[in-house]
Amino acid sequence: MPARRKPPPAWWLLGYITQFQPQSLMQELEANGVDPQILFDAASRAANKLESGPYRRMSKAWAVHQH
Repeated sequence: MPARRKPPPAWWLLGYITQFQPQSLMQELEANGVDPQILFDAASRAANKLESGPYRRMSKAWAVHQH
């Protein structure tokens, strides 16, 4: 019998769901009484605080993913 799969870490799941299933994430947040706008505002503030090197890598990865 194969070994049970280890679930991915929570940070990976959040990134995956945010990128590929954003509506599902927003519905789940609302169902749990959390305003999704708070999450997006926090992400925006965190992105604004990133140094230019990590920000460039992040935006380049996003551009490559889009094309």
